[in-house]
Amino acid sequence: MNINEINHQHRKVMSLIEQTRLVEAFAALEPLLAEAGVWTLREQVEQLQMSYNFMLQYLAQGITDPQRHEVLAHITHRLATISDQCAIALLEPQSPNVFYARRRELGDTPLADIVQRYHAERNKLSLLESVPAGERDNKSIATIMQQCELQETAIFNKIWSTFPTTDDESAVIQELLCNAESADHTKCLVVSALLLGLLCYYDERKVALMADTYRTSTSAQVQLRAVVGLLLTLKLHAWRVKLSPTLASRLQAMSDHPQLASDLGMAQFLLTRTRNTENITRRVQQDLMPDIMKMHPGILRKMRDQGSDMIDLEANPEWQQMLEDSGIARKMEEFNEMQLDGSDVFISTFSRLKSFPFFQTLSNWFLPFHTRHSAVHGAFSGDDEPLRILVERAPFLCNSDRYSFSLSLAAVPPSQRRLMLGQIKEHTDELGEMPRAELPDAQRERERITNMYVQDLYRFFKLFSRRREFLPAFDGDLDFTGVPYLGEWTRSAKSIELVAEFYFKNGFHDDAIKFYNLLLKSSEQADPHIFQKLGFCYQSKGNADEALRQYRRYELANDNDLWTLKHIAACHRELKEYEQALACYQRANELQPDNVANILNMGHCLLEQGKTEEAMQLYFKADLAEEGSSRHRAWRPVAWCSFLLGNDERSLKYYDQIIAQGTATAQDHLNRGHVLLADGRITEAVSCYRQALTLENGDTERLRRAILADQEALLARGISTNDLPLIIEAVTACSQAT
Repeated sequence: MNINEINHQHRKVMSLIEQTRLVEAFAALEPLLAEAGVWTLREQVEQLQMSYNFMLQYLAQGITDPQRHEVLAHITHRLATISDQCAIALLEPQSPNVFYARRRELGDTPLADIVQRYHAERNKLSLLESVPAGERDNKSIATIMQQCELQETAIFNKIWSTFPTTDDESAVIQELLCNAESADHTKCLVVSALLLGLLCYYDERKVALMADTYRTSTSAQVQLRAVVGLLLTLKLHAWRVKLSPTLASRLQAMSDHPQLASDLGMAQFLLTRTRNTENITRRVQQDLMPDIMKMHPGILRKMRDQGSDMIDLEANPEWQQMLEDSGIARKMEEFNEMQLDGSDVFISTFSRLKSFPFFQTLSNWFLPFHTRHSAVHGAFSGDDEPLRILVERAPFLCNSDRYSFSLSLAAVPPSQRRLMLGQIKEHTDELGEMPRAELPDAQRERERITNMYVQDLYRFFKLFSRRREFLPAFDGDLDFTGVPYLGEWTRSAKSIELVAEFYFKNGFHDDAIKFYNLLLKSSEQADPHIFQKLGFCYQSKGNADEALRQYRRYELANDNDLWTLKHIAACHRELKEYEQALACYQRANELQPDNVANILNMGHCLLEQGKTEEAMQLYFKADLAEEGSSRHRAWRPVAWCSFLLGNDERSLKYYDQIIAQGTATAQDHLNRGHVLLADGRITEAVSCYRQALTLENGDTERLRRAILADQEALLARGISTNDLPLIIEAVTACSQAT
């Protein structure tokens, strides 16, 4: 069997097992068993098949078996694991995937031996560093540090590529995580290795290790990595997790931890928030940064002439005013707000800095930042202390980006480094003062650590050169409310509301609807604003009927809410219920007298009912209210109503005003053409239609549909519908000839 055939057959077996179609699953597993040729696995399958057949016979005979479900869970779990083992046995010799490459590389090397070598190197390092600073052998220390790093990488690779984890290996990992002599960053790597392994193949012992680590670790970094890993794992393997009563007790034991509820809610929200990262990246790349980079040269020149720079803005109100006038200040403020909100605004910037050899080592993507690592140690000499402080304490950089920044610094020429040092010294002094100025906030620190890890994971799954060999953990649905055993916390009202508000704020309306409905189910007394937000989401999705239902529910608590009233009116218009819409706009006008938007909307409702004269009076009223303004929102409806009423002179006057203002659209030129056509000025009408075609980028089909959409109004003005196709042909022909 080739690689594609093995993967296809393995997926088929797992799908059948998940559906509890075990008779078919046993049959589908046979080709993999035969190809693998591992007699111990075949023996286990035969025993499982025998147990399953007996269970089915007892069931068919009506025999009561109180342990039936436990037996079924055991058979299902073992069969799935054996299927995974068969796939690995067949893929390991031939697959180029990095998972199998690491298995081939490490072979039969016991994990205990690698851990023993790691501790030996750590002991050597401790001895060398116990010497007084002035007498230390720094060269030997650097060499031993590199050896420690090699062993850390080997530990990571061995743990994530081991399947299934044995009891002995589990004990070694547990000891490594509990050992006070193990560095915290090593323990963090171990937890990440467990997660990466679980994203390849489900391993019950690895899940148990993560659960135990969260419960017993004294390190916030290690704990929070474990809780993030558990959420991703339980979501991916929910059906398999439910098969293990042992695992259930391990996960439920986590509830004793006093911070479990807040940690799970926080991790759930931060993982969910990655859904918006691509939108933010697109916005930064295509909107914010291009405008900032295209700052008018005159502003920059004046700044340079006066010896000013961007850092001097607060001290130079004139420059600040220039930036505000150019619109750049608003862009920079928006960028800063996204930073403060915790949005991942730097991924596009640092994605270009992931080509260093450091990132070719897979484990380094999960390594907590520390300046003693050999890859970045040289970037910070004694004179570079401000740079080191900047990198270590920069609040918006995750570990991966800190390594990228440090590796880039190492390549900066000394002269430029001195210039950078001079420019940032003041700001690093401020960073140094921040911990002393702020009151300690343990929860904020836990959130910062979790967010950094989530961003590290996101970068790995989006930027690692061999990322396609791994399940895309951040693609698609990121709903953690259904995870087994921990759902009590992920489905709490507080957690659901936080996620729902995120989805609502960022325009993920389908997801917002789902979570707001979950929130309604979990709350005995719902906040009426949920109905209002649900109404907006349904309206945005084009479901005006359901939107109206939700808005009406909100109105029971707030019957004079102007915003809701206007949206109810818009829904009625969408449903072509113009009388109801008009009544809503009239109520809105009572609450907000002489509001131009309300007046215009009332006019639109009358116009859509064929009451053109009444609509015209309202449009004139709106135009009068905006006299002296630059908006002139009534000009277009006045021009169109004048055409419908046969007042071509007035209609042309208003369309000419729109064109003179420089805001004319293709529709404006099209409508002006209709007026000229009704007035018998065919040549000028064709010219207008050609102008509309130009603004539509030559899309003749779109122009044809637009003209035919108005044929009822044209017919009412005496224009033969038989002539319309010929006029369209004439416009098209003239355009092509030109």
